Amino acid sequence: MIENKIAVIGTGTMGCGIAQIAAQNGFQVVLYDSDPEKIQGGLVTIKKNLERLVSKGELSQESARASISRISHIDTLEGLQDSFLIIEAIIEDREEKNKLFKQLSTHCGGQTILASNTSSIPITEIASNTSHPENVIGLHFMNPVPLMHGVEIIRGLKTSEDTYYKTQKFVRNLLKEPIYSSDRAGFVINRMLMPFINEAITIVGEGTSTIEDVDKGAMHCLNHSMGPLVLSDLIGNDTTHHILSVLENELGERFKPAPLLTRMVEAGLYGNKCGVGFYLWKQNKPQKVNHDLERYLKME
Repeated sequence: MIENKIAVIGTGTMGCGIAQIAAQNGFQVVLYDSDPEKIQGGLVTIKKNLERLVSKGELSQESARASISRISHIDTLEGLQDSFLIIEAIIEDREEKNKLFKQLSTHCGGQTILASNTSSIPITEIASNTSHPENVIGLHFMNPVPLMHGVEIIRGLKTSEDTYYKTQKFVRNLLKEPIYSSDRAGFVINRMLMPFINEAITIVGEGTSTIEDVDKGAMHCLNHSMGPLVLSDLIGNDTTHHILSVLENELGERFKPAPLLTRMVEAGLYGNKCGVGFYLWKQNKPQKVNHDLERYLKME
């Protein structure tokens, strides 16, 4: 096992962000994805992100090259076994995550920490699929990973003190602030954030205000860096809906997804990942309000 080597499974937005900041802070990083083509796309994304930092004067060219040199990739899960920490950042799907952790348990020894970037699935449940549940922990990064300074650390029922300590140390080595949560639905951040987003969607759905004004209100009146509707688009409206459903199931009716959110998910209006949600998206940036959605709301 190599103490400064980590593995990241999943090369979507979250996985790439985690790999990038780990490499920037001196860790050797191995990327794995079940789809090899996504790995190459992920590497391109990381390089572009680092180049953007260089162009802004926030990172030297030498540091960017060094960061890229610390990132490698493999084609099989067996190649992850010498990492001291493996971070799962795949789709927020209960069955897929449980299946993956069961596979990891067969390839990794009793010293490897297995962390999930889940935003809603119980860590205790995920850990039950492994032979060493004491090594399993939640490590929930915020999006976008390079910019957000907080990381939730969630202990499962059997998570050991040693695993918790080492994970805290890792988070601080990334120059981020660990936020502790017990293993309850939504943990800390989504327990606060999701009702806020859901109410914003309800306000738009009932015609109290517009998409643009709700987001402007959050930014200019509440001093948020972005509005709740553009944030839901960025997270993925399907993911927002899934998290709210998990919260509703465990904590009650007050977390029930807004009717408009349910309709948008049924229509495939997921946001950034598909190019259209509350906004029209291009190159990971909202271009303009989805006026077709606003016209639909006026017709209801």
